[in-house]
Amino acid sequence: MRPSHVEINLKNLEKNIETTREKLGDKKLLVVVKADAYGHGAVAVSIRASAMGVDFLGVGIVEEGIELKNAGIQTPIIILSQELEERLEEIVRYNLIPTVCSRNFLEGLNREGKRQKKIVDLFVMLDTGMGRYGVPPDEFIYFLRLIKKMEWVKIQGVMSHFPVAGVDDQFTKEQISKFETLIKAAESQGMSIPIKSMANSAAFLAEENSIFDMVRLGLIIYGISPTYDPNPMGFHPVMKVKSKISFIKTIPPGHSVSYSRSFIAKKPTTIATVPIGYADGYDRKLSNKGWMMVRGMRAPVIGDVTMDTTMIDVTDIPEVKIGDEVIVLDESISAWDIARTIDSIPYEVISRMGKRLPRLYI
Repeated sequence: MRPSHVEINLKNLEKNIETTREKLGDKKLLVVVKADAYGHGAVAVSIRASAMGVDFLGVGIVEEGIELKNAGIQTPIIILSQELEERLEEIVRYNLIPTVCSRNFLEGLNREGKRQKKIVDLFVMLDTGMGRYGVPPDEFIYFLRLIKKMEWVKIQGVMSHFPVAGVDDQFTKEQISKFETLIKAAESQGMSIPIKSMANSAAFLAEENSIFDMVRLGLIIYGISPTYDPNPMGFHPVMKVKSKISFIKTIPPGHSVSYSRSFIAKKPTTIATVPIGYADGYDRKLSNKGWMMVRGMRAPVIGDVTMDTTMIDVTDIPEVKIGDEVIVLDESISAWDIARTIDSIPYEVISRMGKRLPRLYI
């Protein structure tokens, strides 16, 4: 196996699902597995999550849903964003549950259900402030009436999404209030909405009133807090990224390292080359800023991160040798540590760990 690899702890995944279940009680749990389960491997994660009895799996695009269906996954799969109408045939054929927020897509879904002789379950996305997808609030009741008139579609629930949960409590509470008001208005007019869902990971942790009938959890299921907290209470990181030193040499003062000569040694410096680079998802912005762990000690990244390799300074690490294990990401170098270094978010850090890195499941 390639020395640079991603280690996925499925036992920690199970613990995180159990911790979530304890808080949820009889509420439903959707585990988000889009973007290859945030880099953890969608099929393996979905198999384990399904075995744990989660209620739904959430994907981002049709292809991700088809991949899980072809792997034999029986847990219902929701596409969390509305797809284009040209994808309707596949959505219905593979029994995926679409998210709907436009009349044209809804009518096309009804036609395709009739053509394939299938009642199509769907979720409606209501825009309470995210501004990405969603039925506008003033069109919500009308939209539900359209669904009620259609023969080949059936509403399973209504969802909305938070942009600043855990950061802006006031805006989040306003969204919850708007959602509740619209749901009550719809139900008072005889419209059945079996599942109401707002809470993402941040809201699940910070806003109890956001937990309606179902939560949609991604990052926290993988043991990472959506707001800065390197060690979220009760949750365990699922991903580690490891490599090995492939080459060592000592350079004299004045000698440069890597492209652009962004590092020039001021003293004799021992450099270790690690075979992981930006093509693997190790961000180039970590050049001269990041660090890795060797023999329990920090080794700063020096020079530009390249496509296939990264250089680290091991001058002060005793007895270092070729083949020594290198920790790229784990509890000692969290996704938040890397994200803050490159001015990003942990979602990006873990989901970009690329297909070139083998997954080792433990």
